[in-house]
Amino acid sequence: MLLSLTGASCAGKSTVLPALSAADWAPWDVRCAEFDSIGVPLDADTAWRHGAVERWVRHALDLQADGVHLLLCGQVPIGELLAAPSADRLDGVAACVLHCSPQERAARLRARGEPEESIAHHDRFGAWFLDHARDPRHRPEVIRVPGTMRWERWDGASAWPVPVAILETTGVAPADTARRVWAWARETLQRTEGARVDA
Repeated sequence: MLLSLTGASCAGKSTVLPALSAADWAPWDVRCAEFDSIGVPLDADTAWRHGAVERWVRHALDLQADGVHLLLCGQVPIGELLAAPSADRLDGVAACVLHCSPQERAARLRARGEPEESIAHHDRFGAWFLDHARDPRHRPEVIRVPGTMRWERWDGASAWPVPVAILETTGVAPADTARRVWAWARETLQRTEGARVDA
């Protein structure tokens, strides 16, 4: 299955990835990957991201054929993941959304050298990302552009058809966040094996 560790910028995704990659996943075989590791072009836009999401879904399918689960760490809205053309071939999908307060995000952005004028944009997108995780009906136009994505899989739904957890990372040490994500992933694998995406 595909376990999506997602959230807006500076929620803590990349920070916890090394700990998750080194974690003990037995009895499951879990590979951890960073979404941006495929390379992000300077002119990347929403359409590019949709293609990249499909590329990762196909990679998850390749791993699935070998009995391996993929924990994908990246800024992938749930609606985009479920709408990827090949997502309905996955044995299961589950998402864990990391979220932090605007103040925490701003501090983290400044610490990594983000231009001051871009912080407001990150704040708006972070607010949208959280609301999108809570309700599929919240401003879907933010991510919907013409293309091959299968939006009808969740269009108009009042709840996501796959398990979604939201973890607050404000004031939480990275090691603690990593442990919480690890526990979420193991519980998801043990309890439900996720949920399939309807074609």
